[in-house]
Order: sequence, then C-alpha cells, then structure tokens
Amino acid sequence: MKKNLVALCGLMSILMLLFGCDTDDSAELTESDKSRIGTVESQVTRDTAPLIDDERFTPLIADQRTFTFSLLQQLGEHEDGNLFVSPYSISAALAMVYAGAQGETRRQMAGTLNFPLDNDALHPGFNRLDRELGERASDEAANNGDPFRLDVVNQTWGHEAFEFRQDYLDLLARHYGAGIRRVDFRNDAEAVRLEINDWVERKTEERIVDLLPPESLNAETRFVLVNAIYFLGSWKHAFEEESTRNQPFMRPDGSQIDVPMMRQTAHFGHYAGEHTVAVSMPYIGDDIELVAMMPADADNFNRWAAELDREHFDGVLENINSRDVALHFPRFESGSDLKLSELLESMGMVDAFDECAADFSGITGADPCIPDRAIYIDEIFHKSFVDIDESGTEAAAATAVAMVRVTSLGPEPPTVRFDRPFYYFIHDRPTGLILFAGRMLDPLQDD
Repeated sequence: MKKNLVALCGLMSILMLLFGCDTDDSAELTESDKSRIGTVESQVTRDTAPLIDDERFTPLIADQRTFTFSLLQQLGEHEDGNLFVSPYSISAALAMVYAGAQGETRRQMAGTLNFPLDNDALHPGFNRLDRELGERASDEAANNGDPFRLDVVNQTWGHEAFEFRQDYLDLLARHYGAGIRRVDFRNDAEAVRLEINDWVERKTEERIVDLLPPESLNAETRFVLVNAIYFLGSWKHAFEEESTRNQPFMRPDGSQIDVPMMRQTAHFGHYAGEHTVAVSMPYIGDDIELVAMMPADADNFNRWAAELDREHFDGVLENINSRDVALHFPRFESGSDLKLSELLESMGMVDAFDECAADFSGITGADPCIPDRAIYIDEIFHKSFVDIDESGTEAAAATAVAMVRVTSLGPEPPTVRFDRPFYYFIHDRPTGLILFAGRMLDPLQDD
C-alpha cells in the first residue's frame, strides 16, 4: 500500500477437513439429501454481551500469547527467510473447529493451541475479544482524523446436502457471528472456491488474493470456515519521507545490503536489557502498537530467537519505558505462504489430521471413520502480506476451514537501529493479544 501508510497486509489460513469414506462422487443428490437442504441454518443472533469475566478472560489471552511463541519457534525451525503470520486468525479459525472436537482429538487440539477444555470460557472469550477490538476501533476512528480501522469477521460455507448438528451451528452464530452459506461442492467446487476467494478479497480490501489455490476444493469438500481480520492504522508519530535514507542492513549470514531506513526522534516505548533491545511504536489511540525486538548481541540472533517466548515478551513489555528515542527502522514488504498441517502435527495436534482417529462428532453427530459422515483436517494453508512505510499500518488476515469427505538512557535520546534481523509484533495493549507476528531477516527479500 503506497498511500504513505505502513501496510501490514493480508493473512489467510485454510484448514481442509474431509469427511466420509469411499462413495460414488458422480451420484446425484438423493431425495433424502434434498430433504435436508436448508434445514440446519441457525436462527441464533450473535451474543453482544458474552458472559466471561476478567478472571477467565485474562488467562485465555495469555494462553494465546503462549501459542504465538510456540508457533514462531516451530516456524523458525522449519522455514527459511522472512516470516509473517497472524496467530490470532489461526486460533480463531481453529476455535470454530475445536467447538466440534471430542475425546482425544479435543485434548490434543487444546494442548497444541493452548485452549481451555471448557467451552464456557473459550468461545465467549473469543466473542468478547472480537467485540472489544471492533468497538475500540470504531471509537478511535471517530475521534481521530487519521485512518483507523479494525474488522474481524467469520463466515462458513456448507455443502447443501450435508447435515450439521444444530447446537454446533448455533454456537458459531452466537459467538463468532458466522452464518452458513449453502453451496454445491459436489458438482461445482471450482465456483465455490472462486466465491470464497472473492469474499476474502472484499473483507481484506483486496490484500489477500487467491487464498484458496486451484484444486484446493473438490467434490469431497463439505464445509469451509473462514476468519478474516483487517487492520488500518496510522502511526501516532509518523516518519517524514524526506528523512528516509538507504542504510546498511546486516543479513543473518553477515552480508550487508542497503535498505530504505526510516528515521525520526520521538517518544517511543524503549527497553534495553542484557539480552534484548526493544522499541514500541504506537498507532493513533495508543491501544495498538508495533513492538520490535532484537538481541542485544548482534551475533546472537539464532540463539536469542530460540529462547524468545511469552515470558520473555511479557517481561519486556512490563519493563518498557516511554522516552525520546532516535529510531531507525526499515521500510519493507514481506509475506508468507505456508502449509501448517505438518507443523501442527509436530506440535501435538495429531489425531485431527487422521481420517479415522479424528473425532469431530460435535459438528456432524457421527462417530469417527463413518462413511460420508466422519470428518478430519486435510491441510492448513496460511497466506500473508506485510508492507511497512512512513505513516501507518494496514493489516489483513483470514483463516478458512474447508471440510471435505474422507476418501481414504542519558541526556541524549538512545539511538536504536533495526539494521539487523529482528522480530516484530502488532500488539493490542488493553487485551494483551498479539494480532500479527513477523520475523525480518532481509528487508529486500520480497521486493
């Protein structure tokens, strides 16, 4: 986005869930199929005052920060180059799936995603979080002349002849505002794929394009769940374009490149500890900030990154001080295109990807491995884009779940130069939620 805004744009995840066993894909809808069409739509409206108190809500958000760093650790070990993800979007989409998980599948998902086993805390918690983010964005946009926007939306697509448990659809409607659009995956999966991609593009201001790649949906697809998040914000302290200069940036291998480095001296949050240097750059309204962190020792990035966890992150934020800082920060574009099924399996979420072990009977009412009825996760796609420049941030994220049939310090301000690898986070201060997280190794990698 080149409108003098920092653009953190676009993130999508897709969870492919399959159901059933061997059947004739060419078969027409039976009369029984036709009789079920449209009979399971929820009439429940979204709960605008979810019942969850601070005593349960605060630990839920802390657990989501824990998941953020577990995810980053695994990605750091398996993926090269720059990274950008929305752990919040991944969690929100998987929370909708988790609502229908049972038995060992449920326990493994809870352990991997840091979800409480108690639905009474999890789903009202996500609902309260979405509502707080949305209401605050509306207030800040109304009270400031600069752009500010934060949208979180959910939607589902279900095969026209597939049965879902009514209480499951009611839960999605009540806590996620997710209706169900009836479509025909069996006979026109490609048209549905294009429809979903179009919806995603519109909800993310065209920052996420072609979320679902060709052939990602087919005649076996039965259910797609999508979470999308879009953020547009201006820096509280904008950088002057005239001050941006090409300066050296050191890559992980020690080589140097010249990158456009934004520069200004302003009041930022600042932390300089034995192991970590951090700066917090607020957006208008002061509720959301970009937190950038790097090791104090320039030669210690890999070891430092391997030890970066929630406790370290929380400790930095607890001890950060607001003061004048001479900040040098690169302008860059980045993004990731990931498949997450193997990664989540390695983190302990195993049964959900096994066509007979997966137990999502809370969605369908069917026991595992029942032909045409049982469901499991086939793949998770995660697509993202980030563009940071002088004036603000635009960020978009979405997670789609597709379900398919089973077939088998001093008088002078300190100078902080982010001229070497670092991590960065879009962090919501009032709730403590990390909306986006990234690793920057080479600002020119994605140019």
